[in-house]
Amino acid sequence: MDEHNPSVSENTELPQASEPAAAEPSPFHELEKEIDLNTLFPEADRDLNALFPDEDMRHLLKSLQKNKKDLHRMRERFTEENDIEEVNVEEALEHLQSEAEETPEAL
Repeated sequence: MDEHNPSVSENTELPQASEPAAAEPSPFHELEKEIDLNTLFPEADRDLNALFPDEDMRHLLKSLQKNKKDLHRMRERFTEENDIEEVNVEEALEHLQSEAEETPEAL
């Protein structure tokens, strides 16, 4: 024992670090236990569930798919509300290129 501090002994053992607890699912994941990626991405050629066994990755992929669908819906609504024609990017580029070829360049 230390003369100045009687509560401290020389043989005091430090607490041992316990093994890390198994990763508990976050509250975000509690709502849905199993995500079947093959039903979310039916056009895939491979078994996505075997390719991505990690639940966090599956949730990320599901949220990406949902965001993609949401963006498409928002774009449709925006074009309808503002009476904007949907533009085919390839056709617009071809049109711009043909106009550029017809217009002589200024020196």
